Amino acid sequence: MEAMHAIAVMSAGILKFFFSAIVSYRFGHSYLETVLLTSAGGCIGIFIFFLGGRKVLEWFRIRYVRKRTRATERGEKPRRIFTRTNRSIVRLKRAYGVKGLAFILTPILSVPLTSVLAAKYFRHDRRTLPVLLSSVVLWSFVLSAVWKFTGGVRP
Repeated sequence: MEAMHAIAVMSAGILKFFFSAIVSYRFGHSYLETVLLTSAGGCIGIFIFFLGGRKVLEWFRIRYVRKRTRATERGEKPRRIFTRTNRSIVRLKRAYGVKGLAFILTPILSVPLTSVLAAKYFRHDRRTLPVLLSSVVLWSFVLSAVWKFTGGVRP
C-alpha cells in the first residue's frame, strides 16, 4: 500500500504541484518523505512535459511553416498574428526570463503548463531544464514546510 501512496503523491506532483504536499501528509508521510516524493514527481513531470513539449511544438512549427509556404505559393499574403496576448507574453518573457517563469509559475500553474511554456520560449537556452528542476525542488521544500507548519494539514 505504501508504494501506491508514493505513486499518488508523485502523480499529484506531476499534475498539480501546489497541492501535492497535502496529499503526502494525508497519507501520513513525514516532512522529508513529502519533500522527496513531491520533488521526484515534479522533476519527472518537468522531464516528460519539457522534452515532450519541445517535440510537439516543433511539429506545430513545421506544420505552420508548410501551410504558410503553400499560401505564399498560391499568391496569398501571409497574415501577421500579433495580438495583445502575444505582446503580454513577450513582455513577461523579456522582463523575467526563464528564472522568473520557473520560480513564479511552477506553484501557481501546473508543472505541465510551466514546462510547455518553457519549452516554447526557452528551448534553446541550455539553462532552462536545470532551472526548472531546481525550481521544483526549492518549491517542494517551501510548500512542504508551509503545509506542515501552518496547520494547513490536519491529521
